[in-house]
Amino acid sequence: MADILTWQEPGKGDPLPAIRVDQLGYAPKLPKEVAVTVAGDYVLTDASGAEVRTYPNIAPKADEASGDTVAMFDLGDLAPGWYTLTGGGESREITVSERPWKDVTNALIKGFYYQRCDELKEEHAGVYKHPACHTGLAEEWRKPDPPIPEDVRAQIPPHFLKMLEIPPEEPLGEEAPAPRRIKGGWHDAGDYGKYVGPGAVTVGHLLYAWKLFPKGCGDDLNIPETGNGVPDILNENRFELEWILQMQRADGAFYHKLTTDHFPPFIMPEEDTQQEYLSPISRTATADAVAALALAARVYRPYDSEFADRCLNTALFGWKWLTEHPETRPYRNPFGLQSGFYGDNEDHDERFWAACELYATTGEETYREAAEGFYREGRKLTQFGWAEVSGLGALCCLFDLKEKGGELLYDDLKASFLRRSEWALLVVKDSGYRTAIPKTEYIWGSILTCMGNAMAMIMNTLITGREDMRAGALAQLNYALGLNALDLSFVTGYGERQIMFPHHRPSGADGIDAPVPGLISGGPNKKMNYPTVKDRLGDIPAAKSFIDETDFADMNEIAIYWNSPTVFVAAYFNSLTAE
Repeated sequence: MADILTWQEPGKGDPLPAIRVDQLGYAPKLPKEVAVTVAGDYVLTDASGAEVRTYPNIAPKADEASGDTVAMFDLGDLAPGWYTLTGGGESREITVSERPWKDVTNALIKGFYYQRCDELKEEHAGVYKHPACHTGLAEEWRKPDPPIPEDVRAQIPPHFLKMLEIPPEEPLGEEAPAPRRIKGGWHDAGDYGKYVGPGAVTVGHLLYAWKLFPKGCGDDLNIPETGNGVPDILNENRFELEWILQMQRADGAFYHKLTTDHFPPFIMPEEDTQQEYLSPISRTATADAVAALALAARVYRPYDSEFADRCLNTALFGWKWLTEHPETRPYRNPFGLQSGFYGDNEDHDERFWAACELYATTGEETYREAAEGFYREGRKLTQFGWAEVSGLGALCCLFDLKEKGGELLYDDLKASFLRRSEWALLVVKDSGYRTAIPKTEYIWGSILTCMGNAMAMIMNTLITGREDMRAGALAQLNYALGLNALDLSFVTGYGERQIMFPHHRPSGADGIDAPVPGLISGGPNKKMNYPTVKDRLGDIPAAKSFIDETDFADMNEIAIYWNSPTVFVAAYFNSLTAE
């Protein structure tokens, strides 16, 4: 098992630095916040050793989430160059450059290429190449659930038992469809499963990043499609969209996922030769797919009208199925299918997003009326995760539909969004490290909370021009790149101190010391831990509840829908430095 790089037990190892910084640097015209854990005067010198500025009487305060005493302050206006900040008995180098986040933004986007379920050739993947994977035929899951013995039933927790009592979705027809090869798509996380809902949400984050900040995410990435006249972020998204198109059932519904019946060991993807299964359909997957495909129809039309038509027609067929099945029915894994669950007890937020995107794409009033109906039910407009997607509907209304959305979907929604996004900034102000994660909400994938709140603050900034919102969002990019209680960059391949042992099968099985680059870790997790983690970490503070070891998926897994909101945030700030 790997050495722990990210925290030190009392009396063991070197203490973490007293000065914490964004390890990739800062931009001249944007805030340059640093954190220090020791009181006193701090002095900034330039590359020649000349004093630039003094920051007197810095007084750290207690931060409950990290257990540290910490102070954050802005270094002020600085020209590009190398600097040294000295104080508290330590020094730390700091860089200021015109495009500090350009390379990491590109790496976060190319991270999706490394997640392709496909052959990765050396000319694009370098040492992370591997042969084609999961090339067998996929079968529809048709195995009936066996009865649960009473003695076993008595031992099942009530909330799991309630889930098992949900009837599975009915198959289409008495005969199973013939097995077929379903190509492409992204491996979802540290495993090799492919999931429609999370994939569609990921596409949504990335396509809106492109629509809003093309200067920040439009570079060539050295992927197979580079040079075809389409921006590579769109080339990469199309690889996932082509897979989603294949996941529609003959009646318009979408299968929930394509996975093996259990997670494979830590082997390379081409070595995972288990049978792949199309799970039962789900309403959430269907609505997410409809939304992503309707959005894609708008984005790709200038580049490929035929592909745009395919996306839209598939979305319309999926919406027809949804209107014929208006009742909510949560997805559950059939007995024996033990891959990722991605269950969701309600689908109104997914239907809201889908209706918004269809209205923006077609202009047909029936979709506006549907979106208004779902909006009236109350939506969490600042949420952008796989389970709560209303924020993506808000993105559509605020930045695509705009005034066309009318009194409810624009005026009322904008006021509601701005009001709700204030909460994200309050969380930042309450945190010693200005982290947009509430101190009680360090959970599995806490980076999603952080980046989702950053997205909300960026959207607020785009509407209002507020600099405090922009600074709050930038603090989350700084957090991801090392300005945190662990002094750790959560992005593989980037930072002075970076995670090295993510829960990611290719990184753990390829025999290469460095992990696959451009992947972001889920981050600290205090609430949803394995028992072994609880024993290992004990009562460590929430913001430090992290172990950089491959075994610990509950803290150090990667996921495509964690990379994608990080791309949105990084692309925004990268676009500001491109102007």
